Amino acid sequence: MLEENKMRSGMRISVDGWVFRNSPNGGIARYWSELFRAMNSLEANVRYHVSLPPGSRRPLHVRTGRTGSPGAYWAAWRADLFHSTYYTHWPRMRCPEVTTVYDFVDASFPLLHPNSAGFVDRQLAALRRAAAVIAISKSTRDLAIELAGVAPSRIFLAYPAIAEPFTQSLPTADAIRKFREEHTGGAPYLIHVGHRKNYKNFRTILKAFCRMAPKTDRHLLIIGGKNRLDEDEIHWIIASRLMDRVHFKCHVDDATLRLAYAGADAMVHASLMEGFGIPVLEALACGTGLILSDIPVYREIAEGMATFVEAGDADAWAQAFLSAVEVQPAWREEVLKRYTWDAAAQVHLKAYECALK
Repeated sequence: MLEENKMRSGMRISVDGWVFRNSPNGGIARYWSELFRAMNSLEANVRYHVSLPPGSRRPLHVRTGRTGSPGAYWAAWRADLFHSTYYTHWPRMRCPEVTTVYDFVDASFPLLHPNSAGFVDRQLAALRRAAAVIAISKSTRDLAIELAGVAPSRIFLAYPAIAEPFTQSLPTADAIRKFREEHTGGAPYLIHVGHRKNYKNFRTILKAFCRMAPKTDRHLLIIGGKNRLDEDEIHWIIASRLMDRVHFKCHVDDATLRLAYAGADAMVHASLMEGFGIPVLEALACGTGLILSDIPVYREIAEGMATFVEAGDADAWAQAFLSAVEVQPAWREEVLKRYTWDAAAQVHLKAYECALK
């Protein structure tokens, strides 16, 4: 009865704005912005309120948003649910909680994250406390059940999808040619997109490229991550005398990123673990081949559409970099159909209904 009443009168969902302050350009912030857009397009009586910390950017597609804690605002707004973007907890909020879980990298690789014990404890506590949990992949869902003891009946699978700029028609050959001339002098290239943190295993990519470079004219284009290359990354490039074949761009807009994908021979990711892989979908949507580490989530989302390589085998990566990478036009249509933000929004509605029961 409570659930039916809330659905008729409209659900009011309070969301903490952690990701929009701490990682405004990251994949999680994009996930939430696209989710808000999709929820607004549904004919669902749902109203989000995002509590934005001082200095944070207001997310797109949100009807309301104020500075202040979710707990403080709950007293005035009386939210029906609290949805945490990153395992936060506000004891003053006397309503059911929903938590989205993205990955278990810190819990799975404690040696790579020696100071993350507190975060892992907070993550597991949030999952155990939540009335409903949303996982972004089957791999992540299975780990939530195994590591946090989440009951299968209260965990929901909502795949991320592809942002609108990457679903447009493919760039023209002329546009791609101009992009290559501007960024690699016209040379063919491999592309790596996103952060290069330890679990991303980017050093293996760099080692493999250095070993492969004398045998091919391919370049390496790096987009995203820190504002500059790390010292050890620079060392590898200089020691291998490849300064003119490795190119770095920190932040680019979606239109430029779309061209970067489309012009690449392949997108390469050697991650030891991931919760999902939005760059994988973006690359496929841009008609770009994939060379990926052989980890469960990449198999889950790109089986039959990628070359898979053992994550730590630099020689195998170098060999893969030398090979032609298969791309089939049907793959683009498949991912555009399989992964949609509207489908993710529908799953969120089901999770909210479950939490209110």
